Order: sequence, then C-alpha cells, then structure tokens
Amino acid sequence: MALAREMLRQGDAPLALVAARAGYGSASAFSAAFTRQQGVAPATWARREAKQA
Repeated sequence: MALAREMLRQGDAPLALVAARAGYGSASAFSAAFTRQQGVAPATWARREAKQA
C-alpha cells in the first residue's frame, strides 16, 4: 500500500495502474481496500495530500 500511496501522492498515474502495481485485479477492489485501510477513498486521500504539499 505504500507504493500505492506514493503513486497517488504524485498524482500522474491512473487508478487502474496504481491498483495493478499494488497487486489488485481491479481498480474497484483496490479502492475498497484502500478505503478500508486509510478511511477515505483514494481520490479523496490524494486531494488531501496535494493540499498539504
């Protein structure tokens, strides 16, 4: 998940690519797992990270 967070932080990779690189078979499976772990959806998390940078 650390790789996925870094890719989302950079903001230039599509969610499907982030999901695949993180080992998930689909963007929706990745999004569900990310949301369970981080408490927010990947897009929301990425926006918050961008504001903090």
